[in-house]
Order: sequence, then structure tokens, then C-alpha cells
Amino acid sequence: MAYGHCLEQDWLPHVDAIIDVVSDGNCGYRCIAFGLGLADVDRWRIVRRRMYDEIIGYEELWREVLGSSFETVKNAVHCPEKQEGASFKEWLTLQDMGLLVSTAFNVILVNLSHGSASTFLPLRSTATSSLHNRLIIAMANEMNIHWVRVQLRVNAPLPSLYPSWDRYVEDCAKGWRDGFIFRDIAPIAIADHEATIPVADLDTP
Repeated sequence: MAYGHCLEQDWLPHVDAIIDVVSDGNCGYRCIAFGLGLADVDRWRIVRRRMYDEIIGYEELWREVLGSSFETVKNAVHCPEKQEGASFKEWLTLQDMGLLVSTAFNVILVNLSHGSASTFLPLRSTATSSLHNRLIIAMANEMNIHWVRVQLRVNAPLPSLYPSWDRYVEDCAKGWRDGFIFRDIAPIAIADHEATIPVADLDTP
């Protein structure tokens, strides 16, 4: 499997496909856009804009979560509309941005990268009642340089929950982890990893 070396080997049996995206510095944001069902090649701009709106709109929360990295992350996701490509300082880094992505889009974000596999859940939104409607976006990083999309198999287990989620999650969002089995102890009960959210909701400035 192409890019299979990017993943922890224990996860390969739970993967249907690893899919490449354009490598222009926006590859991480492109993976998220495709995971949201936004197939247009420029939809990474929407992802950046929503992340920026989240970090600005809930600045107090993200200053607490990100600490000294707050300004760095805010500047990294900021995207002037005519920007093409991205510098190293603007790349997606899930160590800093995973909780931001999950919270901004109300999704379960799974990092299957070798050595850093983890699951990110939203911090401040009430979970949907049905596991089938909880969108999972999985991705992996090659050599800390390039992100690729990962298509998990139905009923795949999830890697362990990102440690700081428990520290910052609001009470209303604690239900996001209900019904899931983390690590690789047993399969989770979920039927569809390909659900999408309305594009119109994302296009709103």
C-alpha cells in the first residue's frame, strides 16, 4: 500500500486505502477538506478560514489550550484569499491543531502517523446522538513533511484519545467519546465513515 510506511503497522489491517493529495504546503488542509466531502481543489481555503474563525471566536479557550503556541497557530491557519501554496510556518501540525480541527468542524480526527497515532474529539459541542452520524477524518504524515488521506475500514478501532482532551473538554462535549473503543482492543460500532456536512455551512464567511 502506497504510503503504508507512514502508519503504525498495527493499523494497516484497518485501512482500506491511503490517498495522496497535492503537495503544496496545504496538503494537511486538503486532507481535511476531502474528508469533509469538499472535493474542489481549492476547498483547503475554507478549512483554513473556519479554523481561523474558531480560534479568534473562542480566543479565551484556545489561549488556554494552546498556551505559548496560540499566536503561532493563529498565524499559521490565517489564509489571505489569494494565497497560493504555504510556507513551512503555515503547515498543518496536528500536535498543535488537532483539537482545533475537531472542534471547528465537529468531527472525529484521527492521526495514524507512525509514532504519534491519536484521536482528537471536539471540545465544546454536544455530540450527535447517533454514532453513524459522527464524521471520522483520518490522515497520516510522511516524514513530518507531507500529509495523506487515510480511508478507514468500517468498524475500525481508533487510536488512543489525545491526552489533553480530558483537561479542556466542556461538559456538553463529553458524549463525543461515548460508544467508542479506543486503542486496538475491540472494533468500534460505526457504519459510515463517509458522512459529509453541508458545503453551504462551510462557505458562510
